[in-house]
Amino acid sequence: MRCAVIGGTGYVGVRLVRRLLEEDHDVAVLVRDRAKLAATGWDEQVDAVDGDLADPAAVAALVAGADAVVHLAHALERPDFPERDRAAAWTVSTAAADAGVRRLVYLGGLRPASPDPSRHLSSRAEVADVFLAGDVPAAALEASIVVGSGSASFEMIRYLAERVPVLPAVPWLAHRTQPIAIADVLHYLVGALHLPADVNRRFDVGGPDVLSYLELIRRYLRLAGLPQGVVVPVPVPVPPGGPALAGRVVEALTPLSRQLATPLIESLADDLVCAEEDVLTVIGPPPGGRTTYDAAVRAALGRRDEPPAPDDDPALAGPTDPAGSGGTVYRWSTTEPSPADVTELWAVVDGIGGEAGWFVPLGVWTVWGWTDQLLGGVGGYRGRPARRALAMGDVVDGWCVEVVEPRVRLRFRSEMRAPGRLTLELAVDPDVSGHGSHLRLAVRFVPTGLAGLVWGRALLAGAPAVFGAMARGIAARAAVIPLAPPM
Repeated sequence: MRCAVIGGTGYVGVRLVRRLLEEDHDVAVLVRDRAKLAATGWDEQVDAVDGDLADPAAVAALVAGADAVVHLAHALERPDFPERDRAAAWTVSTAAADAGVRRLVYLGGLRPASPDPSRHLSSRAEVADVFLAGDVPAAALEASIVVGSGSASFEMIRYLAERVPVLPAVPWLAHRTQPIAIADVLHYLVGALHLPADVNRRFDVGGPDVLSYLELIRRYLRLAGLPQGVVVPVPVPVPPGGPALAGRVVEALTPLSRQLATPLIESLADDLVCAEEDVLTVIGPPPGGRTTYDAAVRAALGRRDEPPAPDDDPALAGPTDPAGSGGTVYRWSTTEPSPADVTELWAVVDGIGGEAGWFVPLGVWTVWGWTDQLLGGVGGYRGRPARRALAMGDVVDGWCVEVVEPRVRLRFRSEMRAPGRLTLELAVDPDVSGHGSHLRLAVRFVPTGLAGLVWGRALLAGAPAVFGAMARGIAARAAVIPLAPPM
């Protein structure tokens, strides 16, 4: 079928469009930012319509000829998001009816039992009701926390768990929710496209686990291999402006803006649990059954330290997700030209370590190695294999070889003690002029806990002096320029 996706370059949208294309559907998307569209990886496989939801002509052009419309857009970061979302829903509903669309699918939020839900949840419910009252049969899928790298609600849990060792015992920590894996969300969205024409209703969607928000945080810490946080009583009641204050705290501790975090925090004031699970009968469960919270978190944590993330794994952060998705990663890189050719430069890269040294400032490697030994680590000096060419799994001093592509790149993983995972990649490229070459050096550190954040910042501060010197030394040695003995 032909599917028009609104919000196609957002967190869920990017993954849904990829799934629809894999199933050979024709897809049209509404686009405000062509640069973001280009980063999706599927930009040349879809029909892109420039415009936004405030432009009825653009929406009409998008849905023209569509069999189904999927609405995933929200204006949550704008103060007037309820009014904007309501107006957008009427625009989409009217345009879809005029175009003869046969199915409308919407992803919203679970409805709490409270008579006074947050503005965020009220707005989500209002949009669903607009679609259900329209002339096009609608399926409104309503979910709580979507678990996956890039999901704003999951990223808030990740960063609070990793960066707040002492949690105040605010009431919302005890409230229950029913998280759902992003892979399961995609299953239900695709399934909803094929519902019979007489189905016009809401569906609660969730995973198999009902957990408190405190349990979400504690399970994340356990699965990430981090120590459990401490919960302390709050001596005074939480003031009415508590969510706004918490939003500012979240903004300071995470990549999320307070405009986005505050509505999410306000929505934690109630239990968000499925009132019914008819979707398991009407659409059917995901292959293999619903994903547990633990399995969803493991998937979101998987291969975080091996860039780039596979494009076909919806649980991992992608290039279009907000900055900081997937957790904090510290990166530093440099490129150093050399008059030597690629073969000569690679010979120095492949021969690094052991007696040849690492081309860093005098004493740096020595101090690092001694410190590691004092902490019970392997130390900085263990030599290197006698053979010239390195292979995967080889140990070179305090590093282990992870990747070898002869005359292309060499990646090491540090085996010295650190609160996180440190990799060093050395790659060689021929100069575009046909003369000489370039060395690309990249350092990547995935921190663990607060100590890892401090260590990562220190690494970035010292990287230009240490690893910059390493790159210059390797490039110079390849050109047979006399150097001081490397340490």
